[in-house]
Amino acid sequence: MKGFILQLRRAKNEDMIVTILSESAMKSYYRFYGARHSILQLGYLIDFEEEAEDSRFMPRLRGVSHLGFPWLYRRNRLMLWQQYVRLFEPHLRDTEEIGSFYFDLLLDAAHRWEKQNPKRIVCESIHRLLAHEGRLHPLERCYICEKLLGEEIALMNALIPAHPRCIYSPALPRRKLESFMESGKCTWLDDPEVELICDVVMRGF
Repeated sequence: MKGFILQLRRAKNEDMIVTILSESAMKSYYRFYGARHSILQLGYLIDFEEEAEDSRFMPRLRGVSHLGFPWLYRRNRLMLWQQYVRLFEPHLRDTEEIGSFYFDLLLDAAHRWEKQNPKRIVCESIHRLLAHEGRLHPLERCYICEKLLGEEIALMNALIPAHPRCIYSPALPRRKLESFMESGKCTWLDDPEVELICDVVMRGF
């Protein structure tokens, strides 16, 4: 079974509780002496076996191997990846049926992370996620004051639109933001605009 490590928590002694997103579920596993294994890192894609749980304990993690990507040795890219991946555990925590969408979304991003601008990948990925969940907001009215939006639009968490003055945030041109919302692509956005959207994403989904 393959999965991305979304969270690591220390248990007693050097044991760890590892939360993994696989193709079918997000699940926590117990790993004895997990703190000793450098293979257990936030955001890593691993292949693993699950040892069935009993009535007293959570399932155990066994037979772990790392499925690496070349960008893991580029510190800035790794740090941004870990920031991004960390957001998935709280977002999916109470979801009963996950399906393969979120695993596939991360896998696609991981494959593109080496050759493309990672912040553009984050922006395009969150657009896909919000579209999948039916949470893309039209650029019509401000979420705060409910008045019509003008030619300059600011974004809240989950790319919710608002007046810049209502949330004291930098603005993006409507024309460019509309192109992004309609296409899900960052083609029309300059790097500073991509950085602004990426910063919003990193606050949470």
